Amino acid sequence: MSLDSLSAHYGHLLQGDGSWLAEGLAWTVVVPDEGALSSEEIAARLLGGDERPSLTICDIEEASEGDVAIVEQAGRAAMIVDFSGAGRTWDEDILSRLSAGAQVWHVSWEVTRNSRLIHAAHGHVVTRIPHLEPVGAPGADVSFAGTELTALARTLEHPWPATQAMAMAIVEARTGAHLDSAWLGSFHPVVPVGG
Repeated sequence: MSLDSLSAHYGHLLQGDGSWLAEGLAWTVVVPDEGALSSEEIAARLLGGDERPSLTICDIEEASEGDVAIVEQAGRAAMIVDFSGAGRTWDEDILSRLSAGAQVWHVSWEVTRNSRLIHAAHGHVVTRIPHLEPVGAPGADVSFAGTELTALARTLEHPWPATQAMAMAIVEARTGAHLDSAWLGSFHPVVPVGG
């Protein structure tokens, strides 16, 4: 699917069933170089511990009201979805842990409109695009295709949620992970990330 088609999907989601996501979303996708990482392994990396934490199951409403992050498989990839920001998955230390032997793509925003698109690989943050504004972004490298950065830049003059939808489209295009209305209506494994 093209970036524009994926962006249209996320635009509809953010204006429809997911309109409450305007308040904030942190979506992180970990794609291991080989094999797959279990949800428990991803949760352990997220929390920075050696032990695999136990996950519980809850619906989106419960997940959005608590200091928890959804941690689940998405094909070979694993997703972390955090509505409260308590997991701080945009933190460089966390991204470094998550990206050991893997590629990590992250998009997030808060009600304050502070936003970011980040790519980390093999223990290091490679590219950070603050405010989803790719022009002059520090650390920008060839891991982003010119067409992706151009597509993201093209949305900056458009109203909400054009830029966020395009950033989500880039994450899906790079990882194969997908969010939709059915996903928002389902139960998911969660791990406590704050309190």
